[in-house]
Parts: sequence; structure tokens; C-alpha cells
Amino acid sequence: MLGNMTKILGQMQQLQEQLKKLTVEATAGDGTVKIIMNAQQNVLAVRFDPDKAGNIGPEALGQMIIEAFNEAQAASKAKAREEVTKVTGLNLSSLPGLF
Repeated sequence: MLGNMTKILGQMQQLQEQLKKLTVEATAGDGTVKIIMNAQQNVLAVRFDPDKAGNIGPEALGQMIIEAFNEAQAASKAKAREEVTKVTGLNLSSLPGLF
């Protein structure tokens, strides 16, 4: 039993490392804002297209950041669920709030 638990903990540690490396990108405002996030929902970069962002007011730009973030977060959670399912064989999509 203890050996099995050690194996599971090792797999979970490997999974955490994999999730750090997997990235998703989301854009808003027709490419004005781009957010890059890993599968642990950590924002790695926020980028702006200077040609498009220069003509936009702060409120509109803020809204685009929110849209891109929410889209990236949803994609990140989906990617994490997919990886957890691969490693564990469990479909966790039916557990709300987990991912």
C-alpha cells in the first residue's frame, strides 16, 4: 500500500512539473492584447500590439485584458484537466471547481 502511495505522489509531482511547462495563449481586441498562461493558471506574459493599443482608451484596454485573461484561464484549466486525465485515467470534468 505504501509503495502504491509513493508511486502516486511521484506521478503527481511529475504532473505539476508538466503543468508548469504547458502554455496557452489568448487574445482580445482582434489581437490587441495577448496573454500567455501555463496550465497552473500562472500568467507568464501580457503583450500588446502597439499599433492597435495606441488608439484605445484605458477602459477599453482594461476590458480587453480581462477578456484575454478569462479566455486564457479557461483554456489553461481545460489543458490541466486533459493532462490529469492522461496521467490518472480519471475524468475530473464532472467535479466542479477542481479545474
